[in-house]
Amino acid sequence: MKPDTEKYLAMIDDWDMTREQKIQYIHDLWHIMESFVDRAFGKHPVQSARDKSSNADRQDSMKRLESTHPMKNKTDPPPQGVRP
Repeated sequence: MKPDTEKYLAMIDDWDMTREQKIQYIHDLWHIMESFVDRAFGKHPVQSARDKSSNADRQDSMKRLESTHPMKNKTDPPPQGVRP
């Protein structure tokens, strides 16, 4: 989506800038605001990349890892010389 530059040029008509600078300013500001909206709705490229990488790192719940190491009871005293 592109901004209606004529609509917004009237709002900054009294600024000390050339017409081209004003148009560039409107486009830059539009792009910034568009990025905020995209991030708010989860459409920002960074969020898309993060979502894809986090999905790849997830472990399949059907593939459980079993350990042969016995679990200690929480009431067992700590080993000698080790602070709790």
